[in-house]
Amino acid sequence: MTSVAPVSTPDRRLGMLDVLRLLAAISVVAFHFTARNSPAWDGPVPGALAPVGQWAAYGRMGVPLFFVISGFVLLMSSWGRDVPGFVASRVARLYPAYWVAAAFSIVLVLYVWPANPAFFGHDITTTDALLNLTMVQGAFGVHDVDGPYWTLWYEARFYLLIVLLMLVGITRRRILAFCALWPVAGALAEGADSQLLTAVLMPDYAPFFAGGMLLYLIHRDGHDTGTWLLVGLQGLFALNFSLEYYRYVLGLETPWTPSAALIALGTLACFALVALVTLTSLARRSARWMTVAGALTYPLYLVHENLGWYVIHLVRDRVGPWLAVLAATVVALAAAVALHHLVERPVSGRLRAATLAMLRSTARPESTAPERIPSPIPVPAAAVDPLRAGEPSTVSFPVIAPGSLPRHNGYGRSDQADSRPVTSSSAGGASLGPPVFDASQPGPRCSSASRP
Repeated sequence: MTSVAPVSTPDRRLGMLDVLRLLAAISVVAFHFTARNSPAWDGPVPGALAPVGQWAAYGRMGVPLFFVISGFVLLMSSWGRDVPGFVASRVARLYPAYWVAAAFSIVLVLYVWPANPAFFGHDITTTDALLNLTMVQGAFGVHDVDGPYWTLWYEARFYLLIVLLMLVGITRRRILAFCALWPVAGALAEGADSQLLTAVLMPDYAPFFAGGMLLYLIHRDGHDTGTWLLVGLQGLFALNFSLEYYRYVLGLETPWTPSAALIALGTLACFALVALVTLTSLARRSARWMTVAGALTYPLYLVHENLGWYVIHLVRDRVGPWLAVLAATVVALAAAVALHHLVERPVSGRLRAATLAMLRSTARPESTAPERIPSPIPVPAAAVDPLRAGEPSTVSFPVIAPGSLPRHNGYGRSDQADSRPVTSSSAGGASLGPPVFDASQPGPRCSSASRP
């Protein structure tokens, strides 16, 4: 198989990937504000929004684009890293903004603007709200207090798979094998109606995560025919899922009949756009504003839906649908900026350090080796003078003062040597000296698991 050198240094920050991440978030915001049936409009969106809304409906596919980006970024950030460092970075990245956004949504949904059960399909209880603070409420079958949170349960399961790969040891060959088998295993688990395996393997969105991982391999190691064939395989699996799912869900959530051709185009665009910004000369583009764009993506994604819908609900009758959408967008962006500067920046670093310290202390507990009892001082055999054989020999034992026994330092040698040598009168007083310990033979050491 032919291969070509990578386009850029793998460790270089990919500014255009940050921009793409923000564009994915904006597409989801546009879908929620201008296309989705919602309590903001008390049902379907107004006809005045149709010229934009019928196209913005496909902005819902910003979610699988996020998953492709996650596959790329998570493999990049985990390669050559230890598990505690990876987990601490993820906790610090996700939880500070999430806790504040979730708390705000809980107050909004429960007290300020109670959810409409006819729309949400369920009542939000206090227990549901509290479990939402874990971010893994999906594992307990609990409903999300804000729409976008369902994707975080998918991300959490992907993180778990990445950690398992790190424990085994991440190598190119293993990643290729994993990406080739993952969608197939997921489809088999779903076909066998195995709820546990289906939940872990996520057959619906596995091709997007795996495709992102493969694109990172190409970015890291260069173009390779076999790797590109696997990317194509992920695209086929993704099309099989998207054409069925998005035709159904867009028809349910919007007033328009979705186009199968546009769904297929959007699905393949998820892979193509990530490849474009990471495998071409665009990968070398970098600027401060790109980093800022990437930093605002996650808080914007978290806060926009319930908050934006509430703003639209408040002002729509006074200013009309377009100004209501503009107001909701401005408020959501302002909330995202505040969340980033007031919560993420001051808290994330501290949370990461605390989490890392806790994980490292758990992974490598301090162990105190049991104190060894010093070996008794050896008694030398009597030296025999061949000229005086047959005469009794006398052995002189060392005189040991109370408390002068050598202290054992736990590493196979003593801190204090006895200064009174053993002598043999029959050997003419030859000194045998204190017992000698080989310093090249250390005592037990706690070995840590090697980094993958």
